[in-house]
Amino acid sequence: MIDTTISKEHVEKRVDDWVKRIANLYSSIQEWLDPLPSYEIKKENDVRMYEELMQKNDISERTLTSLEIYFEGSIVATVKPIGLWIVGANRRVDILLNKGAIMLVDISEHFEAPIWISHQRPKTGKGEEFNKEYFFNLLGVG
Repeated sequence: MIDTTISKEHVEKRVDDWVKRIANLYSSIQEWLDPLPSYEIKKENDVRMYEELMQKNDISERTLTSLEIYFEGSIVATVKPIGLWIVGANRRVDILLNKGAIMLVDISEHFEAPIWISHQRPKTGKGEEFNKEYFFNLLGVG
């Protein structure tokens, strides 16, 4: 019989890794937008994370950060972490836009470098690699 028990230490390690992945994704977005003076980013500590595996392993909830992206003073996008344990992927972040929403899923293996794939919501097709060019296209940056 295979032991499928997930240890508290493993869950804590996954949560810590998720927090780092979010920070790294946000750093990339900040780097991409830094040369564009019309864009401003504000961070908000407004996402509560207390997923089932955290509850079962008596791990305290975490507060995660979302990004608000402004163009010339008006909000154009919000980047918000949705969940760590997602069916069919390892992690999910949504980008909420005035014209709809994009779902980013990380399809990498646990603890390996992230592979962010973007999908229109609702999800159709296999998605596209999330990168600077794709992000700028979402924002309409020429």
